[in-house]
Amino acid sequence: MNRLLRVPLQIKILGLVISLLLIVIGLLTWMFAYRESEEDVEQAEDLAMQTAKTLSYMPVIQDSFKNEEPVGDLSAVTEQIRDQVDASAVLIENRDGQIFSFVGQSIGNGDPADRYRALVFGSNNLIHTGDGDEEVLKGIVPVMIRYDNYKKVEGTVTVEFDMKTIRNKIAYEIRTMLALSGGVLILGVFGSLFLARSIRRDTLGLEPYQISALFRERNAVLESVREGILAIDTQGVITMMNQSARELLDIDEKIEGKFVTDVISSQTMSEMLASSLHNSNIELQYKKKTMIVNAQPIIENNQKAGTVFSFRDRTEIKQMVDALSEVQQYSQDLRAQTHEFKNKLHVLLGLLQLHKYDKAIAFLTEESDLQEYHSTIFFQSILDEKVQAILLGKIAKASEKKIDFQIDGESSLSPLPGFIGLSPLIVILGNLIDNAFEAVMDQKIKVVSFFVTDIGSDIIFEIADNGKGISEEEEARILLKGISSKGDHRGYGLANVEEELSQLGGTIEWDSKKDKGTVFTVILPKSHTKGE
Repeated sequence: MNRLLRVPLQIKILGLVISLLLIVIGLLTWMFAYRESEEDVEQAEDLAMQTAKTLSYMPVIQDSFKNEEPVGDLSAVTEQIRDQVDASAVLIENRDGQIFSFVGQSIGNGDPADRYRALVFGSNNLIHTGDGDEEVLKGIVPVMIRYDNYKKVEGTVTVEFDMKTIRNKIAYEIRTMLALSGGVLILGVFGSLFLARSIRRDTLGLEPYQISALFRERNAVLESVREGILAIDTQGVITMMNQSARELLDIDEKIEGKFVTDVISSQTMSEMLASSLHNSNIELQYKKKTMIVNAQPIIENNQKAGTVFSFRDRTEIKQMVDALSEVQQYSQDLRAQTHEFKNKLHVLLGLLQLHKYDKAIAFLTEESDLQEYHSTIFFQSILDEKVQAILLGKIAKASEKKIDFQIDGESSLSPLPGFIGLSPLIVILGNLIDNAFEAVMDQKIKVVSFFVTDIGSDIIFEIADNGKGISEEEEARILLKGISSKGDHRGYGLANVEEELSQLGGTIEWDSKKDKGTVFTVILPKSHTKGE
């Protein structure tokens, strides 16, 4: 069965067309032959009777019977009539069987009984005599002569038609019909070949079973990818949408056949629809979601035949960026930590080489006290490992930059709830602490302090610096993405902080005084009630 289904389309169409044409031609030929044979015989019978009647009423024949002998031009008139109707023979006889006129060639044998009804009853008689090629159709009518007060049958007119001739005519007509049918069959064959080749061109040379296989594979691929796929035609009507696109766009109903602008109302989408160029990594806001959209026009014969859109949730991209940022942050912190310890080891080595043992001991004691202080805070007050890792990295970075990074001894923090992951903390705390470091770089005494507490239903982080503060102009646009007084390609840190806080249901506040510094306060709820 599968092998039959894999027959090329051209052979399928050709076989179907030829089969249908043969059936139709066969039926039509049979009907034509049957009707033609019936009609031709009926026409021959009617013609035989009408010709015989016409002859019986002709004056030359009437005069011949009245005079009881043939008139001189009787045979000529009879021959002319026979030629006109293409009869085999015409026989005119009186009651006694005397032949007044006989033209043509009779095939059958004359039988006096054939004339009985015409002579006795004066009725017309139509008979078939003989068999096969000898069969003859005879139309026999009486010749009625009017006398003074009565009419009398004086003879008969017999018109004969050769049935073989009639059958040959029918056969010729059937052959003509078959020849025309053969021409139609040939046209059908060429038409089916043209149709099959036209369909193959439209299907790029693929057979139907190949198209169905590709269609199944295409559906499987579309449903397997996590990226949303949406296809539209030149009119902007949706022709295809995979499950991932339905989930990203929050669509449950069947939307194939609808205009995409009725489903996704967006200026960005309208611009991409009108464009014949490839668009990539375009942000689209839809139902409080931020998605990255790519648009690939379908070009056919240098004309736009549609567009394919792909949607990606920006959250996934953001997670990848956060992961990269996390690795980068660890790398920088480790480098800073390594560099700082190398510097301290060099100082210690120099003191030992100079035999400054007291200073070396004092230096070690100071570092030991500082590490003990940090350990006390980290392992007794700040118990969350994620925050500990971030602060250890920042301590090393601050030491490298000669910044006094102070962790408030009153800080206290229990392990954070599970919904507050490491990546959001790196974005929030990392950006705020780095911004504080940059703010104090121009100060003679560089001080940045960190405080955290989780008393109550919220977690509160405070990062303070003694920098020059935030101007009113900067404060008005501090959370806008891509806008910063620090130069080009800056201004994303605080915008990313606010975005992470909105996902966690938190808020950010700040208090800044000119030349006295700035304090940023982050408030995170212990229960995840927003941004879900």
